[in-house]
Amino acid sequence: MLLGNFLGWSPIRAITLGILAALRFFMRLVNLARARALFPTSRDVFVHWTAEIKQPENVTLGKGVVIGQRCTIGAAAPIYLGDDVHLSKGVLIDTGYADITTLPPYKSFSKPIRIERGVWLGAGSMVLAGVTVGENSVVAAGAIVRKSVPPNTVVSSPRPTLQSLADIERVPR
Repeated sequence: MLLGNFLGWSPIRAITLGILAALRFFMRLVNLARARALFPTSRDVFVHWTAEIKQPENVTLGKGVVIGQRCTIGAAAPIYLGDDVHLSKGVLIDTGYADITTLPPYKSFSKPIRIERGVWLGAGSMVLAGVTVGENSVVAAGAIVRKSVPPNTVVSSPRPTLQSLADIERVPR
Protein backbone atom coordinates (compact mmCIF):
# COMPACT_ATOMS: atom_id res chain seq x y z
CA MET A 1 0.00 0.00 0.00
CA LEU A 2 2.98 2.27 0.51
CA LEU A 3 3.62 2.32 -3.25
CA GLY A 4 -0.01 3.20 -4.00
CA ASN A 5 -0.01 6.02 -1.47
CA PHE A 6 3.41 7.22 -2.65
CA LEU A 7 2.17 7.59 -6.25
CA GLY A 8 -1.06 9.25 -5.16
CA TRP A 9 -3.18 6.26 -6.14
CA SER A 10 -5.93 4.80 -4.06
CA PRO A 11 -5.11 1.34 -2.67
CA ILE A 12 -7.77 -0.27 -4.93
CA ARG A 13 -6.20 1.26 -8.04
CA ALA A 14 -2.75 0.04 -7.02
CA ILE A 15 -4.08 -3.51 -6.47
CA THR A 16 -5.98 -3.46 -9.80
CA LEU A 17 -2.92 -2.28 -11.73
CA GLY A 18 -0.82 -4.96 -10.01
CA ILE A 19 -3.29 -7.67 -11.03
CA LEU A 20 -3.37 -6.39 -14.63
CA ALA A 21 0.45 -6.39 -14.78
CA ALA A 22 0.51 -9.98 -13.46
CA LEU A 23 -2.06 -11.03 -16.11
CA ARG A 24 -0.01 -9.42 -18.91
CA PHE A 25 3.08 -11.28 -17.69
CA PHE A 26 1.12 -14.53 -17.52
CA MET A 27 -0.19 -14.08 -21.10
CA ARG A 28 3.38 -13.51 -22.34
CA LEU A 29 4.36 -16.80 -20.73
CA VAL A 30 1.36 -18.51 -22.39
CA ASN A 31 2.39 -17.09 -25.79
CA LEU A 32 5.96 -18.28 -25.27
CA ALA A 33 4.81 -21.76 -24.22
CA ARG A 34 2.48 -21.99 -27.24
CA ALA A 35 5.26 -20.93 -29.62
CA ARG A 36 7.57 -23.59 -28.14
CA ALA A 37 4.84 -26.23 -28.42
CA LEU A 38 4.08 -25.40 -32.06
CA PHE A 39 7.68 -24.83 -33.15
CA PRO A 40 9.98 -26.70 -30.74
CA THR A 41 13.16 -26.08 -32.76
CA SER A 42 12.58 -22.34 -33.21
CA ARG A 43 13.82 -19.83 -30.68
CA ASP A 44 13.16 -16.11 -30.36
CA VAL A 45 9.72 -16.47 -31.98
CA PHE A 46 6.45 -14.80 -30.96
CA VAL A 47 3.11 -16.43 -31.83
CA HIS A 48 0.01 -14.58 -30.61
CA TRP A 49 -2.45 -16.86 -28.84
CA THR A 50 -5.21 -16.03 -31.39
CA ALA A 51 -3.07 -17.16 -34.37
CA GLU A 52 -4.23 -20.31 -36.15
CA ILE A 53 -1.47 -22.61 -37.42
CA LYS A 54 -2.64 -25.57 -39.52
CA GLN A 55 -0.07 -28.37 -39.80
CA PRO A 56 2.78 -26.60 -37.95
CA GLU A 57 5.14 -29.47 -38.79
CA ASN A 58 5.27 -28.05 -42.35
CA VAL A 59 6.29 -24.55 -41.16
CA THR A 60 9.96 -23.56 -40.77
CA LEU A 61 10.72 -20.34 -38.89
CA GLY A 62 13.84 -18.20 -38.77
CA LYS A 63 14.93 -16.07 -35.80
CA GLY A 64 12.85 -13.12 -34.62
CA VAL A 65 9.63 -14.11 -36.40
CA VAL A 66 6.46 -12.41 -35.12
CA ILE A 67 3.05 -13.93 -35.89
CA GLY A 68 0.43 -11.40 -34.81
CA GLN A 69 -3.21 -11.49 -33.77
CA ARG A 70 -5.71 -13.57 -35.76
CA CYS A 71 -3.16 -14.71 -38.36
CA THR A 72 -3.90 -17.93 -40.21
CA ILE A 73 -1.17 -20.14 -41.64
CA GLY A 74 -2.39 -23.10 -43.68
CA ALA A 75 0.59 -25.35 -44.36
CA ALA A 76 -0.56 -28.26 -46.50
CA ALA A 77 2.80 -27.78 -48.29
CA PRO A 78 6.04 -26.42 -46.74
CA ILE A 79 6.14 -22.79 -45.62
CA TYR A 80 9.41 -21.02 -44.84
CA LEU A 81 9.46 -17.75 -42.89
CA GLY A 82 12.96 -16.23 -42.80
CA ASP A 83 14.63 -14.23 -40.03
CA ASP A 84 12.83 -11.11 -38.77
CA VAL A 85 9.59 -11.73 -40.68
CA HIS A 86 6.64 -9.86 -39.20
CA LEU A 87 3.02 -10.90 -39.78
CA SER A 88 0.60 -8.15 -38.72
CA LYS A 89 -2.96 -8.65 -37.55
CA GLY A 90 -5.16 -10.88 -39.70
CA VAL A 91 -2.55 -12.06 -42.21
CA LEU A 92 -3.45 -15.21 -44.21
CA ILE A 93 -0.76 -17.49 -45.64
CA ASP A 94 -2.18 -20.56 -47.37
CA THR A 95 -0.48 -23.17 -49.54
CA GLY A 96 -3.72 -24.79 -50.68
CA TYR A 97 -5.81 -24.04 -53.74
CA ALA A 98 -8.50 -25.71 -55.82
CA ASP A 99 -8.51 -26.49 -59.55
CA ILE A 100 -11.64 -24.64 -60.67
CA THR A 101 -11.12 -25.58 -64.33
CA THR A 102 -12.83 -28.90 -63.61
CA LEU A 103 -16.36 -29.64 -62.54
CA PRO A 104 -17.17 -29.80 -58.81
CA PRO A 105 -16.12 -31.27 -56.51
CA TYR A 106 -12.87 -29.42 -57.15
CA LYS A 107 -9.60 -31.23 -56.59
CA SER A 108 -7.33 -29.64 -53.97
CA PHE A 109 -3.63 -28.96 -54.54
CA SER A 110 -0.90 -27.23 -52.59
CA LYS A 111 2.33 -25.42 -53.45
CA PRO A 112 5.08 -24.26 -51.05
CA ILE A 113 5.46 -20.64 -49.92
CA ARG A 114 8.76 -18.95 -49.11
CA ILE A 115 8.95 -15.60 -47.29
CA GLU A 116 12.52 -14.35 -47.12
CA ARG A 117 14.38 -12.42 -44.40
CA GLY A 118 13.07 -9.04 -43.23
CA VAL A 119 9.64 -9.19 -44.88
CA TRP A 120 6.72 -7.35 -43.30
CA LEU A 121 3.17 -8.44 -44.16
CA GLY A 122 0.65 -5.69 -43.36
CA ALA A 123 -2.69 -6.22 -41.64
CA GLY A 124 -5.18 -8.32 -43.56
CA SER A 125 -2.78 -9.20 -46.37
CA MET A 126 -2.81 -12.61 -48.06
CA VAL A 127 -0.02 -14.72 -49.51
CA LEU A 128 -1.29 -17.51 -51.76
CA ALA A 129 0.16 -20.85 -52.89
CA GLY A 130 3.43 -21.07 -54.81
CA VAL A 131 4.67 -17.58 -53.96
CA THR A 132 8.13 -16.39 -52.90
CA VAL A 133 8.31 -12.96 -51.24
CA GLY A 134 11.81 -11.55 -51.64
CA GLU A 135 14.07 -10.26 -48.91
CA ASN A 136 13.18 -6.94 -47.17
CA SER A 137 9.90 -6.58 -49.06
CA VAL A 138 6.76 -4.98 -47.62
CA VAL A 139 3.27 -6.21 -48.41
CA ALA A 140 0.78 -3.42 -47.67
CA ALA A 141 -2.36 -3.88 -45.61
CA GLY A 142 -5.07 -5.75 -47.49
CA ALA A 143 -2.84 -6.71 -50.44
CA ILE A 144 -3.18 -10.13 -52.04
CA VAL A 145 0.08 -11.71 -53.27
CA ARG A 146 -0.63 -14.19 -56.08
CA LYS A 147 2.75 -14.02 -57.85
CA SER A 148 6.32 -14.02 -56.57
CA VAL A 149 7.76 -10.71 -55.38
CA PRO A 150 11.40 -9.66 -56.00
CA PRO A 151 13.57 -8.46 -53.08
CA ASN A 152 13.20 -4.89 -51.74
CA THR A 153 9.72 -4.39 -53.19
CA VAL A 154 6.57 -2.77 -51.84
CA VAL A 155 3.38 -4.63 -52.80
CA SER A 156 0.06 -2.83 -52.56
CA SER A 157 -3.42 -3.50 -53.83
CA PRO A 158 -4.41 -1.90 -57.09
CA ARG A 159 -6.43 1.26 -56.97
CA PRO A 160 -10.04 0.43 -56.06
CA THR A 161 -12.61 0.75 -58.81
CA LEU A 162 -15.56 2.94 -57.89
CA GLN A 163 -18.92 2.55 -59.55
CA SER A 164 -22.04 4.59 -58.98
CA LEU A 165 -25.15 2.75 -57.80
CA ALA A 166 -27.05 4.64 -60.50
CA ASP A 167 -25.03 2.78 -63.17
CA ILE A 168 -25.96 -0.65 -61.86
CA GLU A 169 -28.77 -2.44 -63.64
CA ARG A 170 -31.28 -3.50 -61.03
CA VAL A 171 -33.80 -6.31 -61.15
CA PRO A 172 -37.29 -5.11 -60.15
CA ARG A 173 -38.97 -6.89 -57.23
